[in-house]
This record gives sequence, C-alpha cells and structure tokens, in this order.
Amino acid sequence: MKIAVCLKQVPDMESKFKIVDDKKIDESQIAFKINDFDNYAVEAALQLKEKFGGEVVIVTCGPDRAAKDIRQAFAMGADWGIHVMDPEVEAGDNFVVASTLQKAIESIGDVELVLTGVQAEDDQAAVTGVIMADLMKWPHCTNVKKLEVNGTALTVNRELEGGLNEVIEMSAPAVLTLQSGINEPRYPTLPGIMKAKKKRLDVKKAADIGATAKSKTDFIKMFFPVSEHKAEIIEGDAATAAAKLVEKLKNEAKVI
Repeated sequence: MKIAVCLKQVPDMESKFKIVDDKKIDESQIAFKINDFDNYAVEAALQLKEKFGGEVVIVTCGPDRAAKDIRQAFAMGADWGIHVMDPEVEAGDNFVVASTLQKAIESIGDVELVLTGVQAEDDQAAVTGVIMADLMKWPHCTNVKKLEVNGTALTVNRELEGGLNEVIEMSAPAVLTLQSGINEPRYPTLPGIMKAKKKRLDVKKAADIGATAKSKTDFIKMFFPVSEHKAEIIEGDAATAAAKLVEKLKNEAKVI
C-alpha cells in the first residue's frame, strides 16, 4: 500500500511572535516543529504499512528548515519524501499549497491513500486535505478518529460537533484528514535517526512538478488582536445586582 502523508512545519505556539512591517513574522526567536495533527497522520500511515506492507512517502511544502522535520518522520519509519521548496509557494495561500501538494503526490504515482492532519496549528484553516481531494476528484473524509482498511474498502469514524460520531464506508484512493486521539505517535529510535540521514529526499521547485496555481486571496495586513477588558463583577445581593445590571444595560442601549 502506497501512502502519501502531507506534513507541515509550524511555529511552536509557545514562541514569542513579533510582526515586522505588518507583513511577516520575525522568525529569529521562533522554534519550529511538526504540526501535531500531522504526527497522527504519520503514525497512522506507519501502522498501515506494518499491517499491509508498501511504503510511506512524506510530502511537504516549506523553506529549507522544514527538511529537519521531514527527517524526523523518516526516523519514525517513513520511507522517502518530496520537499517542495519554492518561495512562490511559501508566499501563496492555502489553495496554492494544496495544489502544489496535489501535484507532488501525483508525481509519486500509484498512491492509494493520502493522509494529513485535520488542520495546522498556526492558521487552523482545515482546508488543505479537502482542496486536494477536490482537485484529485477523490472521495475524502475529515476529522477521522478511527480507520479500518480492507483492501480498497475503508471504514472511517469521524468526530462531529457535540461529541457525536459518524461511521462512513468509502473506497480508496481517498484523502483523509486525521483528528488527534486516533493513535499515539511513536518516538524516533536511535537506529531510526541514523537511517533517516540516508533516506531519499527529493527537493523540487513548483515548476518541476507542474504546479502553477495562483493565490485566490490577497494578503493585506498582519496584526495582533486588540485586547478589550469589559468584564465587570457586580456585587451585592441578587436584587441589588439585578437592578445594577438593568441600569447598566439601559445605559449601554443609550450609547448605541
């Protein structure tokens, strides 16, 4: 079974962010890591490989520093990877990234399953897998919490709002975006780390794989949300507090 796993390198959310010229983040004080949700996708792919054989291919778009996290996936057990390193893709929107990943996956050939995290920790857009599936014209399922494979038949459990669970039957090839909790990602072993250094990593430009997508959105400005402190504790017994609250609401209505 040939499985492609789309992986994204994201900033550690504990890092201190500084915006430069309203356009970009100063990366000098930021640590980067594999998107947590994508770790579950890597683990799911490795478990399927152990059960059915085949290979796991990591596909990433990003700058040179992203190679470190691709190698980490190699150390976990992935076989090889494609790293699309192109400034135009990095500057593009989610559509550009998803289109580029789709072209990279098509260049692999005979991929039966595409796995990725349900969303990225940084932009939380949750659209990459869906866009890829639409471009590929493959069936897809999001928020997957459980996956069973029987040949080309897939049984997936997906998480809905309110704690509800939905079971779907579908066929491969397909695109699945995985939710946290589907498994427990393994840690790289020392032998795995040593082997990772020698595994094949193809570095490509967008043009090398025929990716020519243009952004659907324009970037205008980046800024931190304004923090407004409007909470107020109204003290007193129930009747007094209620009267104060009514009076405040009346005053607010007059201002509006």
